[in-house]
Amino acid sequence: MKKYPAIKFTLLFILGILIQKFFQVDVNFIYLLFGILFIISFILFFFYKKLKFPVILNLISVPLLILLMGIILSDLHYKNQNFLPTNILKEKNFTAYGKISKIELKRGEDIVFKLNVDSVSFSKTNLIRKAVLLTRLKDDSKFKIDSLYHIISPGNYVSAAGIYLKGRSKRNPGEFDYGKYLSEQGISGTLNIYNINDVKIINYKVDLISNTIFKIRKILDEKISEYHNPQTAALLRGLLLADRSNIDYDTRTEFINSGVIHVLAVSGLHVGFIAFIFIILLGRFNIYLKSIITMLGLLCFMIITGIPASVFRATIMSVVIIISFLSNRTTNLFNSLAVAALIILVLNPGELFQAGFQLSFSAVLSIAAIYPVFREKINLIPAKYNFLKNILLFMGISLAAQLGTLPFTLIYFGKLSIVALAANLVVIPLIGLIVADAILTLSLAFILPFLSSYYAAANNLFTKFLFFIVHLTGNNEHSFIWIRNFSITDAIIFYCFLIIGIFGFRKIQNNFAKIVLIAAVFGNILLYCSIDDKELLPSNKLSVLMIDVGQGDSFLLKFPDGETALVDAGDATKNFDYGERVILPLLNHLGIQKIDYGFVSHVDADHYGGFFSLIIKKKIKRIFKPQIDSSFLKDIKFEKFLKKEKIPFTYYKKGEMNIGNTKVYFLNDGKIESNLRISSNNKSGLMKLVYGKTSILFTGNIEEKAEKYYADEYNTFLNSDILKVSHHGSKNGSLPAFIGDVKPKVSLISAGLKNKFGHPSKLILKMLGSIGSKIYRTDKSGAVIFSSNGYTFSKINWRDLE
Repeated sequence: MKKYPAIKFTLLFILGILIQKFFQVDVNFIYLLFGILFIISFILFFFYKKLKFPVILNLISVPLLILLMGIILSDLHYKNQNFLPTNILKEKNFTAYGKISKIELKRGEDIVFKLNVDSVSFSKTNLIRKAVLLTRLKDDSKFKIDSLYHIISPGNYVSAAGIYLKGRSKRNPGEFDYGKYLSEQGISGTLNIYNINDVKIINYKVDLISNTIFKIRKILDEKISEYHNPQTAALLRGLLLADRSNIDYDTRTEFINSGVIHVLAVSGLHVGFIAFIFIILLGRFNIYLKSIITMLGLLCFMIITGIPASVFRATIMSVVIIISFLSNRTTNLFNSLAVAALIILVLNPGELFQAGFQLSFSAVLSIAAIYPVFREKINLIPAKYNFLKNILLFMGISLAAQLGTLPFTLIYFGKLSIVALAANLVVIPLIGLIVADAILTLSLAFILPFLSSYYAAANNLFTKFLFFIVHLTGNNEHSFIWIRNFSITDAIIFYCFLIIGIFGFRKIQNNFAKIVLIAAVFGNILLYCSIDDKELLPSNKLSVLMIDVGQGDSFLLKFPDGETALVDAGDATKNFDYGERVILPLLNHLGIQKIDYGFVSHVDADHYGGFFSLIIKKKIKRIFKPQIDSSFLKDIKFEKFLKKEKIPFTYYKKGEMNIGNTKVYFLNDGKIESNLRISSNNKSGLMKLVYGKTSILFTGNIEEKAEKYYADEYNTFLNSDILKVSHHGSKNGSLPAFIGDVKPKVSLISAGLKNKFGHPSKLILKMLGSIGSKIYRTDKSGAVIFSSNGYTFSKINWRDLE
């Protein structure tokens, strides 16, 4: 620490950031304390010879100054962020006025830009307020989109009208908190625009630096697309321009499963490739000239990528190391890493809480700490096995990085890749080759375009091989292990035992003792990391989870014997598939391999749409649905799809079945379904679950006609503890007579935030409230979980268990 003070100062600065983030201390007192300590330090620095115990006082005051600086800069960082009022969740007729600060590369037919607004208007409200909005413009006219894309520039003052959405918070267990992510970026929410005419440029003034960077990125992007096929262009856009928006969701998932997702995030690996290329090209140059040109090259690469945080981190780190080398100072990787981290955090304390910062620094730290241990053992291999030695050394670096980043990987992805070492052995060198080829291709594109096309063709082949390897290793359930509910506490435990293991391994000489130590370390990690694990859907109980799928329905059931059911699966549109993007991740988070029973209440998109992707992913064993309606083409297509995928299906029919200790009563008797004048909503499956003395009634979208029929037919048998309120709480359902028979203690309503239908109806809410029923809504609460022990239902606060 004495030799490398940057480490101590950086740790103290980080501690200051953490204190302010989690404890929100009074900054007025901090400023006063900082001023006093600064004066003391100033006196000690200039007059220390005349004072007694100067060293002791300095050892106290300087570290405290660094700690307080962390608190102050963290406070200033968050105070300088401007947001719209938190109660503005969704507004349809929303107009924002402000300056464009950054424009992303065109994503298909979309234009995305950050808008620094100074005023907004919505719902007859005018608000003068500074904030940042992530604006997305979609329009069916490709010509209009292309025209605007070539006109619009950073610095333009515009008015933009569309639908404002506050970032989606964590609405379901295990879900990514997009709202929190946007907030950490200083962004209030998104503004979605669907007509190009709703964006008007009021002032064409441009920001010279930002606009120049944007133009360079556009030119390079156009050249990449011109010379490469779409697959290669999407990859190179990610590797060179830090924009992976054109890489599809399934491909990114395969990269995660393979343990090579890090190659898609432009970071230290790519900066290292660029530095290596410069070192090779400038091999015979003077060491100072070579270093200066390399640093300039890295800075240019950082600018070309749009200065994302990951590249900025890696570039700062590389420049610090190079400067340390040129100044003849002892280059210590830990110290250089600490200097880089300190510079980044002084500029932006919020970086500490970004996944990229955590992953990149933990990777380099672990390489610096663990790799020397591997290298020491590998170097004992005789020289005649150099080829094997080099492979093992490379694997040692990869393994060290994976060990260091493992806790963060598990927190953010929940997957432990078991093929990562082998995949990285091929993927990383291949990425280096692709990056080098791409740089050569782009360089030649401006001077020898004919020759450039040959190198581009070669890169198309390299990319095809890369994606083949990733698909081979990542498109398999056996390529990774799900590690669920890995917490910050687990991460701290992991790092503590890892540090003990590293120090112990270095000190112990006996090989058998080292093996015992390694086994003990990982055994303790497995033991202690499982202590705080909690089950959201407890065993030996009946649990119902109302999933937030926006304006749709989906309910996950877990029976006492462990079997599962899914009542509806939300909608699936071109832009968003709730089955793939919400329900599938939820099942993975909960450790549910397959759904035993899929209940389709009726064939309306917002109820059955999500089943398609779940069935394709082999997650559904069996389907229950209403009688086929030959007048509905979508119903015919759905049954054809089920037959094609070999999914057995059964029509709802009056009767009962046992699942575990739970009785499931099907109340449809065929009379409603046979009436051609009845809407598909009224043909919904009606189902009652009874476990012990508790019960739940599922109603699909039945409306007044069906409710009247079922109320007359079943009377008090409808009585249930929990009611899934029909048709999202529409005024067309929930007749007083029907509700009077059910008498629910709890009413569950699944509805989208400020949906266009006005669900749930105020009349329905008032009626349910008048009978003392406790109402839970997804648009207000997100997902809701209830669990029954056979005697009573209890609500599970899942957010407290995450």
